[in-house]
Amino acid sequence: MMHPVLTTTVTIACDARPGTYPVTQRGAGDVGPDEHPFRWAQVRVEPADEAARRACRSKARKLPPPRLEERWAPDRTWPQSEWDVRTFRAGSRITITDNDDEGSDGDITLTSRAFTDRPVLRGAKAVLTATTTLTCDSAPGIYVVYRHDVYRTGPDKPWARLRIAPAAPGKACASQQAAKHSAGTSRTGTVAWAAGGVLVAIAAGAALLLWANSRRTRSA
Repeated sequence: MMHPVLTTTVTIACDARPGTYPVTQRGAGDVGPDEHPFRWAQVRVEPADEAARRACRSKARKLPPPRLEERWAPDRTWPQSEWDVRTFRAGSRITITDNDDEGSDGDITLTSRAFTDRPVLRGAKAVLTATTTLTCDSAPGIYVVYRHDVYRTGPDKPWARLRIAPAAPGKACASQQAAKHSAGTSRTGTVAWAAGGVLVAIAAGAALLLWANSRRTRSA
């Protein structure tokens, strides 16, 4: 999808024989045994000599890889597909929408290195939604979102992708960083307290040993 129209780019095989070839179309949901591809268009391949075919093969090797990212209308919910890559600022609170898993309320969780938590998709009807906050320290770039279904086994598969832009100045990231700093300070204090307790116990044990030795010396 390249908003506002559906487009794609294909390369005609360099060794294709001259003639007319049908172009068929199959929808994402057409997977049953009774579903047949829809004859959508035709392509006519013109004759070419060996020199032209060699030039074709040389050109085909230099073609860039296909562009996988899609561009959907801004007013459409995200994600519309696995490659519907939207851009969000680090620290943003975002909404995730699933239009394809009716009746799976609470059964699907999502994970990503860009998320601060593990959101759960919920909804009583056909549309499931979840909200999460993007981490403020995420470097700009593309991040994969994985989905985990409680009724399916095997590794989690990529389900969506998003692009992180630098965080905007504001309270969201300031409060997130403050919370992380507070948690880090608390852990440091706990470790220091535990280490101090160990030292006190060692000192107390040494003092008790010296006192016992002194008593034995006086008794002798």
